[in-house]
Amino acid sequence: MTTELRAGPSLEPMTRAVGRSITSISDERRHDRLLGIDCWYPAVGGDQPESVYELLPGVGFTSTALADATPAPGPHPLVIWSHGRSGTRSSYSMLCEGLAARGYVVIAPDHPGDTLADWLLGSTLDDATNEMQRVDDVRFVIDAALGERPGLDLIPHVDASQIAVAGHSYGAYTAFALAGAEPPERRVRGVAGLESLTRTLSRRVLGRIEVPTLVVVGARDLTTPPDTDADRAFAVLRAKRGRRIDIDDAGHQACSDVGLYLELAPQVEGLPDLAADFLRSLADQVTGRTGDPWRPTVGLHLRILGAWLDELFDRDTDRARRDLHQVARRAGVSAA
Repeated sequence: MTTELRAGPSLEPMTRAVGRSITSISDERRHDRLLGIDCWYPAVGGDQPESVYELLPGVGFTSTALADATPAPGPHPLVIWSHGRSGTRSSYSMLCEGLAARGYVVIAPDHPGDTLADWLLGSTLDDATNEMQRVDDVRFVIDAALGERPGLDLIPHVDASQIAVAGHSYGAYTAFALAGAEPPERRVRGVAGLESLTRTLSRRVLGRIEVPTLVVVGARDLTTPPDTDADRAFAVLRAKRGRRIDIDDAGHQACSDVGLYLELAPQVEGLPDLAADFLRSLADQVTGRTGDPWRPTVGLHLRILGAWLDELFDRDTDRARRDLHQVARRAGVSAA
């Protein structure tokens, strides 16, 4: 029996119901590489049970997503979300649910060889292999979402002309590397990176990116500091329809569920010391200061990414530009 905790309020008012489905798909062209998949989508509300996010065996939490709810009539724009190093596909649930509530289908794959389980079990891939596999994972997920590969046929619900790729940290690397690959991924209309790892991307790869880009930067990010990652990348991307937004009160985990996990941890009876110590080590990485409220910071990332996507896909562009302008005028936020 699973102990179910509550995530609390959504990051912003929900304008529509959200469904969540969980599955896995296998890429036979890459030795049956198996990807776990979370999919969030606009849904038809009803009496479906809330979807449970597993934290530990026997312990999970619920938020606003409904388990396997009926999808709302589409098609809807598609966002592929790529997790960071040692992350998981579901550790950005609040952000991804928020995007789905805004009208997006969001598909998040695990990247085998670079998940939390891989790091705990010592089964990680070397960087070069990981980077190649990550880009191929996203290509495969797009193929599967559009029915070109088996396992994830979402054709009735996805607008194939409106696809973006976004990610956190190494997931941002994945998005930018895909956009700058040879041959280019023509199906992707824009890419976004939140607290991005870009230092290993060459200027040549960055220079090949022709689609609009978004770079969200945490001034208190000590893992991918602005001066080693955002600055050098944006020097190239700004000439390619790039947008950059810096947030003073944001650390490396400013878009993830880490703040939520820290909030829920005291409610978990018998939390293993390993998990408790790991969470404590991340306590200052959401806002840059231990104990600060996490929702405003993660919610700001949702608003920025959501408005940028709305602008990218011409979905109420006046409102999107107004939202981005208002964000840029906030204290502690700057835009370029």
